[in-house]
Amino acid sequence: MRAVTKRILALVLTLAMILSLGLTVQAVGSPVSIELNGTAMELTAPAYIDGQNRTQVPVTIGPQLGLTYQQKEGEVTFVKGEASLTFRDGEKQAGGMTMDTAADLSGSVGYVPLVYLARFFGIQVAWDGVSRTVSLTGSAGLTVADISSIQAYTDMTFYGQGLVSVEITYRPGVDVSGVTAQSYILEDRGTLSPDFGRIEIAGVSVQGQTVTLSIAENTGATSNNKMIYTGDQKEGSRERNAFGIYCTGAWYRDVNGVIYYGKEDTAEYRANTTGMGYQARPCLELRLRHTGEAESASACLANEKGQYNAGGLWKQTIDANFGEGGFQTFEELGIQVESTAKNAKDVVPDQYVRGYLYVPEDYTGDEEVPLVVTISGNGTSFWILEDGTNNFGTNIMYDAATTSWIGKGAIVVGIHDRSIMGGNGEDYDYLLDDVNVIKYLLEHYNIDRDRIIIHGNSRSTMAASTIIQALAGQPYSAGQDAADWGDRPRTKTLDKSVYDFEIGVFLCNNGLYGGQGLWTYEDRLAVAKTGLRAWIFDAEQDFNNIDYVEEQIKAFKEAGYSDQWIAENLRLTCFPSELFYYWGESDHSTTRINYWYFGDGEIYYGSDCHIDENGQLVYDSKVMPGGTYTVEARGASRSGTKAGHAYTVYGENFQEWALETT
Repeated sequence: MRAVTKRILALVLTLAMILSLGLTVQAVGSPVSIELNGTAMELTAPAYIDGQNRTQVPVTIGPQLGLTYQQKEGEVTFVKGEASLTFRDGEKQAGGMTMDTAADLSGSVGYVPLVYLARFFGIQVAWDGVSRTVSLTGSAGLTVADISSIQAYTDMTFYGQGLVSVEITYRPGVDVSGVTAQSYILEDRGTLSPDFGRIEIAGVSVQGQTVTLSIAENTGATSNNKMIYTGDQKEGSRERNAFGIYCTGAWYRDVNGVIYYGKEDTAEYRANTTGMGYQARPCLELRLRHTGEAESASACLANEKGQYNAGGLWKQTIDANFGEGGFQTFEELGIQVESTAKNAKDVVPDQYVRGYLYVPEDYTGDEEVPLVVTISGNGTSFWILEDGTNNFGTNIMYDAATTSWIGKGAIVVGIHDRSIMGGNGEDYDYLLDDVNVIKYLLEHYNIDRDRIIIHGNSRSTMAASTIIQALAGQPYSAGQDAADWGDRPRTKTLDKSVYDFEIGVFLCNNGLYGGQGLWTYEDRLAVAKTGLRAWIFDAEQDFNNIDYVEEQIKAFKEAGYSDQWIAENLRLTCFPSELFYYWGESDHSTTRINYWYFGDGEIYYGSDCHIDENGQLVYDSKVMPGGTYTVEARGASRSGTKAGHAYTVYGENFQEWALETT
């Protein structure tokens, strides 16, 4: 009887304590044990299960988890190093997390949901329903000093060649079983500005002593990004700031490692008075540390000058698409094509044309293969300053226009000719440099001369149009100022006994299909006689090639081509503005959209589509091949409106179409 009385008394006292602390009666008779790394924790007040089946623990658990905490009326903040997490009484938001329960800080002892506290600070949680035990294991004590090496991997992302995963190998005996994405802080400089920002980690896997971080491949759009259309600046602009990407934006480093950015000098950066940018960095500037460690403890891939830190924990980055089996520089391959800039007076001299070449691993030379030639837009093509500072590599790293041709059976060349630092055409002839590279490849490889494909993007659609007309035997101008490109005197011609080849396919992205005075009708007729196949890609609020296509159709008919041949071999496609907003891109980013969504076998089913919150292309309705669609033609479009024009849906992938034998 006495024992029963004692049990009843104990139950009453427990109930009284729980009620005094503002806890749920659900905890009565249902004790919850907490273990940390296999050892039972002694709490200052009992843990309990709340109405949402979440374990609530007293805030005083903080120091036992290696956290300090500060509590005031209605809220408590836990801190470890630079990381802090604040719970507010009754709120289901904390530290950027949306919770299915809330902290209860109304009693004399505050309680917080254990799973969210642990998750934020990288501690793993497991529940044993039989013993009613929560087991905590994790990385609370991990430091950079526990790491033996770090390996970064890059591949093509939407924003160009960028980080896709990181392998962290810890020293023997270090417990890494409980690490999560929240266990790490991974940073790099941004594309919008050179300030460091955090790279989002999508997931973590553990094998032995190696932890692999997978990097999220979603949008880099900033909070300033607006759903507006090219030419309309009243409501702001589209804006993105991607991290872990090789190519910069409006900033660059000089040969001494000094960063140039912004309009005025600051303590960190010099003013960018040259206007240069879009520079391919020699290496990423990744910084890694554990949550709670000071920034100064970070393991750095690069030194303060942006050069690889050979004495650090990071190994040399492994870049997919480059090196053996991928693209290699002309210099690495011993290709020396003399540049017309070698004796230039109005630009910085350069003896040889620069670029990258890919040759399929199974190429033997016994059979003819196609040749894909890519040149790039203004700024992302080559520039060089007097001190040697340059952006070599940007053209191939900025988007997938070149690297996505790997494995498709073609030899691929990315020619890094000049644009805004290219002179006036007297001392430097970009066209001659480009065709000399093609000529070199024709002489050294067994290339199908009927399948020479040229890709143009923005400025390089003008350059490609000029190359096409010159190889068709027409006079050309080597000047490349976009403002008067089509008005310059055409004083040069190519010797067709030397340049005895033509372009077979033109892929024209966000640019001009011989438009705005680039091609006269005589040029169009000469081009038509070569049988040039072309697929032009516009965006809703960018270049408009409708009239230029109509002019070319007229020339094809005069040259004797049938309506059926013209319909199959002269194609015009237009993307709606919705495809660009998610990524923080303007409509002048057709190349990115095209190669990201419609390369590798995918086709485009019309303009009734959008990009969802995960970056996936979603069709609200599909137009089947052979059908037509229109775009709304909102905002300001270059070269007239696209309203009402019927675009055709084609049942072929544009890369496969370009590689076809006709």
